[in-house]
Formats: sequence, C-alpha cells, structure tokens
Amino acid sequence: MMSRWESAALVPAGSRRRLARDAWMLCLLAGAALAAVMPLLMRMSPVLEVAAWSTVQGTAALAVVTATGRHGLSGLWPWRLMRLGVVIIWLSTTLAWGVGWVGLHSEVSLAVHNVGKLVAYGLSLVALIMLSLRSSAGRGAALLDAGLITVGAAMPMWTFVIGPAIDRSPHIGADLLFALALPVIDLFFIGLVMRLALDNGRAPWLMLLSGAYGAMFLADGAHLMSEAAGHPDSALSTIGWMAWSVLIAAAALHPSLATAARLQDPVATSRVRVTLFLVMALFSPLACVIGQMGLGLGTAARPHDAFALIGLTVLLAVLLVARLSVVARLAEEHQRNLTRTASQDPLTGLANRGLLGEALQQAIAGTAPGASPPALLLLDLDGFKDVNDSFGHPIGDGLLVQVATRLRALNVNQRMLARLGGDEFALVLPGAPVEEALTTARRILTVLRAPYRLAGHEMHLSASIGVLAGVPVDSPTEALRDADLALYAAKHAGKDQLVLFHPDLRKDRLERTRLTLGLRQAVTQRELTLVYQPVVDLGSGEIHKVEALVRWNPAGSRPVPPDVFIPIAEDSGQIVAIGTWVLEQACADARRWYESHGIAVTVNVSGRQLREPDFAEKVTDILARYGLPEQALVLEITESMLLATTPAETTRIIAALTGLREHGVRIALDDFGTGYSSLSYLRTLPVDILKIDKSFTPAPQHPDYERMRVFTKAITELSAGLGLQTVIEGVETQEQAVLLQQLGCLLAQGYLFSPPVGAAQIDALLDQEPRRQVA
Repeated sequence: MMSRWESAALVPAGSRRRLARDAWMLCLLAGAALAAVMPLLMRMSPVLEVAAWSTVQGTAALAVVTATGRHGLSGLWPWRLMRLGVVIIWLSTTLAWGVGWVGLHSEVSLAVHNVGKLVAYGLSLVALIMLSLRSSAGRGAALLDAGLITVGAAMPMWTFVIGPAIDRSPHIGADLLFALALPVIDLFFIGLVMRLALDNGRAPWLMLLSGAYGAMFLADGAHLMSEAAGHPDSALSTIGWMAWSVLIAAAALHPSLATAARLQDPVATSRVRVTLFLVMALFSPLACVIGQMGLGLGTAARPHDAFALIGLTVLLAVLLVARLSVVARLAEEHQRNLTRTASQDPLTGLANRGLLGEALQQAIAGTAPGASPPALLLLDLDGFKDVNDSFGHPIGDGLLVQVATRLRALNVNQRMLARLGGDEFALVLPGAPVEEALTTARRILTVLRAPYRLAGHEMHLSASIGVLAGVPVDSPTEALRDADLALYAAKHAGKDQLVLFHPDLRKDRLERTRLTLGLRQAVTQRELTLVYQPVVDLGSGEIHKVEALVRWNPAGSRPVPPDVFIPIAEDSGQIVAIGTWVLEQACADARRWYESHGIAVTVNVSGRQLREPDFAEKVTDILARYGLPEQALVLEITESMLLATTPAETTRIIAALTGLREHGVRIALDDFGTGYSSLSYLRTLPVDILKIDKSFTPAPQHPDYERMRVFTKAITELSAGLGLQTVIEGVETQEQAVLLQQLGCLLAQGYLFSPPVGAAQIDALLDQEPRRQVA
C-alpha cells in the first residue's frame, strides 16, 4: 500500500504551487462556510462548538507559525511575539471552553480565557508597535497616526457603544471594565495596521490583517454590549472572533507575506493620511453630536458623556497639533537636506560648483581697492581614470574621499574648498597674493603625492594645478575660465605640475579654438595633404620604405605645423577621422610603389585611433579596398601614446596589434628611448621595427657625442639580437651616415637623403632605381 508521503510525491509540482498560492482564498471560503453554520453548531451541542472553535483557532495558529517560518520571519522579534500571541489565544480559548464543557465553575473558565486574551493582546500590541518603529525615520509619526485613528474612532464609539453600555449595566465591575478596554485596544490595533498598510502600498497580507482586527473590534464590541446587558455572548461576537481567526490565517497564507521582512520605512504624510485626519478632526465630533441628538440624550442626563467627549476632543486636538509639529519638523529637515544637497558634494561632503560660485562672487565683490584679488586653485588628479578602470568605481570613490580629507587638513583657514565633479577640486583664497597662492599649490602637490591605501592596495597619485592669482576678474565664470586655462597648461606640461595663469593663455585658447573649428572641415574641404619621407638603406642608398606625414594647409591661411594641429586633433577627437583619411590616402598611393618597386609605406597611428574598438577591422578593410597587401603596410606607434592609456586599454591595443601582425601588417615603435619603460614595451608589444629617436643620433660636434654613440650601438645590437629592424631618424650629414653604418645601423631617415616630399616626387625618386621586391 502506498504511503501518504509517496502519494504526496505524485502530486504535480505545478498543482502544489497553485495550492500554496490559493490557500488563503480556500481559507476564507472555509471560514465563511463555518461562520454560516456556527449558530447552528452552538444550538446543537457544546462539544461541536468547542471543536469548531479549537479547530479554527488551531488552524490559524498553525498557519501563522508555518508561514512565518517559511518566509524567514521566525527569527524577527515582532513575528515571534505575533506567533506566540496567536498560539496563546488558541490554547486559552480551547482550555477555557474545555473547562466549561466538563462542568467546572464558569468563573474559572472565564478567568482562563480573559488572562490568555489579555496576554495575547499585549504580545500582539508590542509586535505591531515594533513593526511600526522598524526605522528611526517617522517613529513618532507612526504612533501619533495610530493614536489619532484610535481617539477619532473612540469618540463615536463612546456615543454609540461605550456610553450606552455603561448606562445599561447595573454596576461597573472588573468584567465590564475588561470588556470596555478591549474595543479601544482593537482600535489602536487597527490604527497601527492601517498605518503599515498605507506605508507598504496596501499589501494584501496587511489588508487582510486590518480586516482581522476589524473583525476583532466587532466581536469585542458585541461582547461589551452583551456584558453590559448581562446576557451571554451573541452570535455576532462568536462569528467576529471566528472571522478574526480566519483572516489571520488568510493573511499568513497569502503569498505577499514574503515581502513582510522588507517593510518600507514609515512615510511622513500622504494625501490619504491627510484626508483620514480631516475626517477624524471634523466628523468624529460631529457624529457624536448627531448621535446625542438622535438618541434624545442630553448632557444633563449623562454628565459622564460630556466629560468623556470633552476629554477625547482635547486629546484629539493635542494629537493633531503634535502630528502637525512632526510634519513641520520633517519638512524643515527635508528643506535642510535639499539645501545641503544643492550646495554639497554627496560623496566627499565638500562644497559643490554652485556654492563655489557664490563664494567666488562674494570674494570678488569684497575685494577692497588696491588689495589683492581672490586667488583660485583648480586641481585635477593625474591617473585617476587608471584607478577607476583597474580597480572599479568604489575604489575610485574611496580615493576621492581620501583626497578630500587631505585637502581639508590643509585648509586650516576654512576657505572655500569644493569638488567640481569627477576628480576636479577647487580652492578659493580671498585676497591672497601670488606667492601665497603658489605656496598653497605646492603644499597640495606635496600632500597628494603620499601613498594611498585602499582595500589592500597601495596607490600613488599626483595632481595638476592651475593657479589664478594676482589677476583681477569680474565674475566667477571668468575666474573659473582663467584657472581652467592654467590647469590645461599644467596637464600638458606633464604630471605633478602647477601653472600660474597669464593673459597669453587666453590667446592660446582662442587660437586652439580657431584651429579646432578649422580642423572640422579640413578633410571635407581637401585641406589635408600627404608628404612622404624615404627610409634609405645605408649600404645601397636605395629607398627601403616611405613614411607618410600629414600636412594641413587651411584655405586663405598659412600652413599649420603638425606639432601644432596634431595635439589639437587628439584632444578634440578629430584625429580618428584624420587618421582614417591618412591611412586611406597612403594605401592608395603606396599600391603603385609596392607593385613597381616593392616599397612599403609607414603610417603613424594615434593613441585615440588605437583605442577605437574596430581599429583592426578598419585597417584590414582599407587594405582590401585599395588592393594593398598587408606586408606593404607598417603601422607606427609611440611609447608615449601607450603611457597615456589605462592598463585595460593597453591590453586591448596589444591584442589588436597582435591580430594585425598575424595578418602580415608590421609594427614599428617610434621615438624609441624617449620613454621610461622602453625595454618593458619590447617585451610585451608585437614589434617588428625600432625607430631610434633623432635626439640620440650621434653628431661629432655634440658635447655628449660619445654617450650618444654608445647608446645607438647598444640599441642596434639589442634590436638585432631580438630579430628586429632598426631605423635611426634625423640623419642630416654624410659623416653621421658613415658613423651609423659603422655602428651596424642599416636603415636611416633624414634630410640628408630627402625632406618630406609629395607622392609625385616619390614617383620620380623611385623611377631612378631598379625594380625590386619588398624587403
């Protein structure tokens, strides 16, 4: 025979999930059916009545205990107390009715029931208060709201329930006082649960819980009327208590109870809440007056009504005033937070750009005639992007906080210190002379050089600082603009630098702006041209390859030198379009040279181009479009462009270059020897050719000639040992050429052989040489 466990295993998982999802509705339906037959059971047999009571309340207790455990609530104190209260209600009711059924004195039965009920009420009340006080925000508001609902509802309740109950009772004993207290406590329950429901989007389990305490209120109210009249509990009281048990079980079984561990923080106020308070303040007293008139009862006949209603009205007014004071206090805090948010950087706690502008305006306006104008220091962290890319933004944020802490420690005079965004900070020095501003800037550079320790990592940073001092300005905008010009100059001067603003920087910026705008149309207006400088075999004197060099000849203006417009194109991002045009034009020109003489072309590639994700695909596409074999192209990169990239970007660049090299494209490392990590790049970069910078080309008349000669020989031997070609740049005399050949250099480039010339002149030079294959 199959066991019940095996039978359960045969139930489809989907059916079990649907059963768990719909259990609360089944509970409600079963409760409604039981409530309908409960009066009949009460008349049929006390045993059936006790069994029904025990079953319903036991089911409710089991549902609460099981559901809170399933949703991980059993370890939370409010839910422990709630579970214990429901279990005590079940035990006390079952025990009390059982004692009464076996014929013991009814007072014992009533005492057991009342004590259990009182303990359960207390536990439930503490549990709901703990849930209402689940965060420091809005604690007072939560209890005040519950109190307002309780007092507001107690006023008509006094008129229609409590007052008549007192009048109907021949004497006021302990049982009546107990019965009088229960509905009032129920109202407080309802207030607390409604507050929770409003804060949590009227979650279904909270709405069911509200209904449960509403049913408890009806049951206790009916019990009060029966107690006052000296009658046994009515069917309404029994059904109300039955409904409480059923609704408690339904709330526990509802799937939304899964959100009970993540209750929202109390909300200060809402439209629904304000409407509810208005009803309590206006209509509760009005309902009492109408009730008194309708019942035909005057205050003279029932003086306790007047005292009770006046007391409740005063209490309601006090609670409303207290609640309004909470709203006002929260509004003030909110306003302070908004003001702080509007003027303070949330990460570092420093002033933000808006507050900095106000401080600058005050400093400018407060400058006395003949006094030093305010100084402004703008600083930007060098290498901060590397930290973010390598370690992540949380580490970067922690680094910014440490930088802000160090700057605060330096700012002993409490001058305006601000974070403008990203890794840029500013310091205002009202009336500071130039030397004081420069001294402060140097101290900042020194302090920021010290190592930073974050998450087990030691990091080193420096800063670039632009200093505006000793120069009168008319507005914060002008001050920030000039300081930013100095900061830009400091960053271009290298890391860990400071630059004092001078008026020529404005002219430089205007010129850069003009050139930037001009570069936007340089490609489309055909203002760019290519010239080529040959790389010559020192032994034969033949052209080995040519290097493509871009030139810019703006219409109606003088030519702009490459060392001027190339950095501008890099900064503005236009180097990508310019670099693509250069590569296309060079491949178009080089095809005929390769086919006739086997000549390769060298094209300089910028760091910005290399960082493009589709750079390798773009190169292979251009080669295919112009019919140039991969081995006819040399891509020339520099050490400096790799130093300006993050480790992650360097990894991607090396992967792209490696892929191109595998297809036959050769890679040349230009300006070799000028970077501090040249040898490390030889180990990691996919390089075929080394180009020794012209600053190391030996010149007999140079005072450092011997060291230059030794260096060149060493690099040549190193390159040969690694299987790389070596090209030395800047050869201008025959004497240099002879010396380089003696040192083992095979290829050279310089004005001795040819200046950069147009494609037609390269054609003419090649026509003078015999046809040959590519080297």
